[in-house]
Amino acid sequence: MNFIESDNMLRCIFSGKLDTLTCSKIEETLNQRIAGFLEKQDVACLVFDLSEVDYVSSAFLRICLCHFKAAGKKNFRIENLKPDVRHVFMISGFTEIMNIV
Repeated sequence: MNFIESDNMLRCIFSGKLDTLTCSKIEETLNQRIAGFLEKQDVACLVFDLSEVDYVSSAFLRICLCHFKAAGKKNFRIENLKPDVRHVFMISGFTEIMNIV
């Protein structure tokens, strides 16, 4: 997991398989980094870049939902989903509520 911070945007770049074990390992670091970024911004855009992700579990969907609710639809988006990962987001209904590019 890498982060790119620019102006009012924090891009969180994920890679590999985001299964339950991986999510439990990255969640605290992710939450701290996002919270630290949001403290410095009046208006902030949070982007989850999944271009290097091959698999997502329900644990990662939960992480997405939590940050989506906190940031709001206008300020949260998910980008660069591979077809199999996009399918998971479609089945979960997230493509209907979230900004997924």
